[in-house]
Amino acid sequence: SKFISFVFHPILMPTYALLLLFQFSPIFSHFMLVEQKTQILKLTIIFTFLLPIFSVLTLKKLKVVTSIYMENQKERRWPLLFTLGWFYLLLRLLETLHAHYIIVTLMLGAMLILLISAIISNFWKISLHMLGIGGVLGAFLAIHTLFGGNIFLIITLLFCAGLVGFARVNENAHNLKQTYLGFIIGTCIEFLIFYF
Repeated sequence: SKFISFVFHPILMPTYALLLLFQFSPIFSHFMLVEQKTQILKLTIIFTFLLPIFSVLTLKKLKVVTSIYMENQKERRWPLLFTLGWFYLLLRLLETLHAHYIIVTLMLGAMLILLISAIISNFWKISLHMLGIGGVLGAFLAIHTLFGGNIFLIITLLFCAGLVGFARVNENAHNLKQTYLGFIIGTCIEFLIFYF
Protein backbone atom coordinates (compact mmCIF):
# COMPACT_ATOMS: atom_id res chain seq x y z
CA SER A 1 0.00 0.00 0.00
CA LYS A 2 2.82 2.42 0.85
CA PHE A 3 4.58 1.64 -2.45
CA ILE A 4 1.37 2.18 -4.46
CA SER A 5 0.70 5.46 -2.61
CA PHE A 6 4.25 6.60 -3.36
CA VAL A 7 4.20 5.64 -7.08
CA PHE A 8 0.78 7.26 -7.59
CA HIS A 9 1.43 10.34 -5.45
CA PRO A 10 -0.75 13.25 -6.62
CA ILE A 11 2.31 15.44 -7.16
CA LEU A 12 3.43 13.06 -9.95
CA MET A 13 0.09 12.99 -11.80
CA PRO A 14 0.68 15.98 -14.15
CA THR A 15 3.99 14.46 -15.29
CA TYR A 16 2.41 11.03 -15.80
CA ALA A 17 -0.52 12.57 -17.71
CA LEU A 18 1.85 14.44 -20.02
CA LEU A 19 3.97 11.32 -20.65
CA LEU A 20 0.83 9.32 -21.49
CA LEU A 21 -0.39 12.11 -23.76
CA PHE A 22 2.91 12.20 -25.67
CA GLN A 23 3.00 8.40 -25.93
CA PHE A 24 -0.60 7.49 -26.76
CA SER A 25 -2.15 10.52 -28.47
CA PRO A 26 -1.33 10.56 -32.24
CA ILE A 27 -1.38 14.40 -32.25
CA PHE A 28 1.70 14.36 -30.03
CA SER A 29 3.32 10.98 -30.66
CA HIS A 30 3.55 11.55 -34.43
CA PHE A 31 3.38 15.28 -35.13
CA MET A 32 5.17 17.05 -32.27
CA LEU A 33 8.93 17.56 -32.25
CA VAL A 34 10.90 15.72 -29.57
CA GLU A 35 12.56 19.02 -28.55
CA GLN A 36 9.15 20.63 -27.91
CA LYS A 37 7.94 17.64 -25.88
CA THR A 38 11.18 17.63 -23.85
CA GLN A 39 10.92 21.37 -23.12
CA ILE A 40 7.28 21.10 -21.95
CA LEU A 41 8.05 17.98 -19.89
CA LYS A 42 11.00 19.71 -18.16
CA LEU A 43 8.84 22.72 -17.28
CA THR A 44 6.09 20.44 -15.98
CA ILE A 45 8.52 18.54 -13.72
CA ILE A 46 9.96 21.82 -12.38
CA PHE A 47 6.62 23.56 -11.71
CA THR A 48 4.42 20.65 -10.65
CA PHE A 49 6.97 18.48 -8.82
CA LEU A 50 10.24 20.15 -7.78
CA LEU A 51 8.93 23.60 -6.76
CA PRO A 52 5.92 22.21 -4.81
CA ILE A 53 8.29 19.84 -2.92
CA PHE A 54 10.60 22.80 -2.18
CA SER A 55 7.56 24.76 -0.90
CA VAL A 56 6.49 21.93 1.44
CA LEU A 57 10.04 21.52 2.81
CA THR A 58 10.26 25.29 3.39
CA LEU A 59 6.87 25.28 5.17
CA LYS A 60 8.04 22.36 7.33
CA LYS A 61 11.22 24.25 8.23
CA LEU A 62 9.07 27.27 9.17
CA LYS A 63 6.84 24.91 11.22
CA VAL A 64 3.73 25.78 9.19
CA VAL A 65 3.31 22.04 8.54
CA THR A 66 4.42 19.34 10.97
CA SER A 67 5.01 16.62 8.38
CA ILE A 68 5.66 16.40 4.64
CA TYR A 69 2.77 13.88 4.50
CA MET A 70 0.28 16.53 5.72
CA GLU A 71 -2.03 14.05 7.46
CA ASN A 72 -3.97 16.90 9.05
CA GLN A 73 -6.30 18.43 6.44
CA LYS A 74 -5.85 21.92 7.92
CA GLU A 75 -2.10 21.74 7.15
CA ARG A 76 -2.82 21.10 3.47
CA ARG A 77 -4.08 24.61 2.80
CA TRP A 78 -0.73 26.43 2.43
CA PRO A 79 1.11 23.72 0.44
CA LEU A 80 -1.90 23.48 -1.91
CA LEU A 81 -2.04 27.27 -2.36
CA PHE A 82 1.69 27.44 -3.11
CA THR A 83 1.32 24.60 -5.61
CA LEU A 84 -1.60 26.44 -7.17
CA GLY A 85 0.71 29.42 -7.70
CA TRP A 86 3.34 27.23 -9.40
CA PHE A 87 0.65 25.75 -11.66
CA TYR A 88 -0.50 29.24 -12.62
CA LEU A 89 3.06 30.22 -13.58
CA LEU A 90 3.38 27.02 -15.62
CA LEU A 91 0.16 27.86 -17.48
CA ARG A 92 1.50 31.32 -18.32
CA LEU A 93 4.74 29.80 -19.60
CA LEU A 94 2.86 27.24 -21.71
CA GLU A 95 0.85 30.07 -23.26
CA THR A 96 4.01 32.00 -24.16
CA LEU A 97 5.43 28.82 -25.74
CA HIS A 98 2.17 28.42 -27.73
CA ALA A 99 1.70 24.90 -26.35
CA HIS A 100 -1.11 22.84 -27.84
CA TYR A 101 -4.49 23.61 -26.26
CA ILE A 102 -4.87 19.98 -25.05
CA ILE A 103 -1.72 20.39 -22.91
CA VAL A 104 -2.97 23.75 -21.57
CA THR A 105 -6.42 22.25 -20.84
CA LEU A 106 -4.82 19.31 -19.02
CA MET A 107 -2.90 21.68 -16.72
CA LEU A 108 -5.90 23.99 -16.31
CA GLY A 109 -7.96 21.00 -15.12
CA ALA A 110 -5.20 20.00 -12.70
CA MET A 111 -5.12 23.57 -11.38
CA LEU A 112 -8.90 23.54 -10.88
CA ILE A 113 -8.65 20.21 -9.00
CA LEU A 114 -5.99 21.80 -6.76
CA LEU A 115 -8.19 24.83 -6.08
CA ILE A 116 -11.19 22.67 -5.15
CA SER A 117 -9.04 20.41 -2.95
CA ALA A 118 -7.64 23.51 -1.17
CA ILE A 119 -11.21 24.71 -0.45
CA ILE A 120 -12.47 21.27 0.65
CA SER A 121 -9.39 20.71 2.87
CA ASN A 122 -10.51 23.61 5.06
CA PHE A 123 -13.52 21.55 6.16
CA TRP A 124 -12.87 17.90 5.33
CA LYS A 125 -10.06 15.47 4.50
CA ILE A 126 -10.59 14.42 0.88
CA SER A 127 -8.21 11.97 -0.84
CA LEU A 128 -5.68 13.96 -2.88
CA HIS A 129 -4.41 10.70 -4.37
CA MET A 130 -7.85 9.89 -5.75
CA LEU A 131 -8.37 13.45 -6.99
CA GLY A 132 -5.08 13.07 -8.89
CA ILE A 133 -5.65 9.66 -10.50
CA GLY A 134 -9.30 10.57 -11.13
CA GLY A 135 -8.15 13.72 -12.95
CA VAL A 136 -5.84 11.72 -15.24
CA LEU A 137 -8.63 9.23 -16.01
CA GLY A 138 -11.14 12.05 -16.65
CA ALA A 139 -8.77 13.79 -19.06
CA PHE A 140 -8.13 10.64 -21.10
CA LEU A 141 -11.82 9.69 -21.07
CA ALA A 142 -12.58 13.09 -22.63
CA ILE A 143 -9.70 12.81 -25.13
CA HIS A 144 -10.88 9.29 -26.06
CA THR A 145 -14.47 10.53 -26.52
CA LEU A 146 -13.52 13.62 -28.55
CA PHE A 147 -10.59 12.43 -30.65
CA GLY A 148 -10.54 8.66 -30.29
CA GLY A 149 -7.84 6.90 -28.33
CA ASN A 150 -6.65 3.75 -26.70
CA ILE A 151 -9.39 1.90 -24.77
CA PHE A 152 -6.73 -0.24 -23.07
CA LEU A 153 -5.21 2.94 -21.61
CA ILE A 154 -8.62 3.85 -20.12
CA ILE A 155 -9.00 0.34 -18.65
CA THR A 156 -5.44 0.48 -17.25
CA LEU A 157 -6.08 3.88 -15.65
CA LEU A 158 -9.33 2.60 -14.14
CA PHE A 159 -7.44 -0.41 -12.71
CA CYS A 160 -4.74 1.93 -11.31
CA ALA A 161 -7.45 4.10 -9.70
CA GLY A 162 -8.84 0.98 -7.99
CA LEU A 163 -5.35 0.08 -6.75
CA VAL A 164 -4.77 3.58 -5.37
CA GLY A 165 -8.18 3.63 -3.67
CA PHE A 166 -7.45 0.24 -2.07
CA ALA A 167 -4.01 1.44 -0.91
CA ARG A 168 -5.35 4.63 0.70
CA VAL A 169 -8.12 2.80 2.58
CA ASN A 170 -5.76 -0.05 3.53
CA GLU A 171 -3.29 2.46 5.04
CA ASN A 172 -6.14 4.06 7.02
CA ALA A 173 -5.26 7.36 5.33
CA HIS A 174 -8.89 7.79 4.20
CA ASN A 175 -12.30 6.23 4.59
CA LEU A 176 -14.38 5.01 1.64
CA LYS A 177 -16.38 8.25 1.34
CA GLN A 178 -13.21 10.40 1.12
CA THR A 179 -11.74 8.00 -1.44
CA TYR A 180 -14.80 7.70 -3.70
CA LEU A 181 -15.60 11.40 -3.58
CA GLY A 182 -11.99 12.32 -4.43
CA PHE A 183 -12.09 10.00 -7.44
CA ILE A 184 -15.49 11.27 -8.68
CA ILE A 185 -14.57 14.97 -8.31
CA GLY A 186 -11.17 14.53 -10.01
CA THR A 187 -12.64 12.54 -12.91
CA CYS A 188 -15.57 14.91 -13.45
CA ILE A 189 -13.51 18.11 -13.34
CA GLU A 190 -10.96 17.00 -15.96
CA PHE A 191 -13.61 15.36 -18.16
CA LEU A 192 -15.90 18.40 -18.14
CA ILE A 193 -13.15 20.97 -18.66
CA PHE A 194 -11.97 19.00 -21.72
CA TYR A 195 -15.42 18.22 -23.03
CA PHE A 196 -16.81 21.75 -22.80
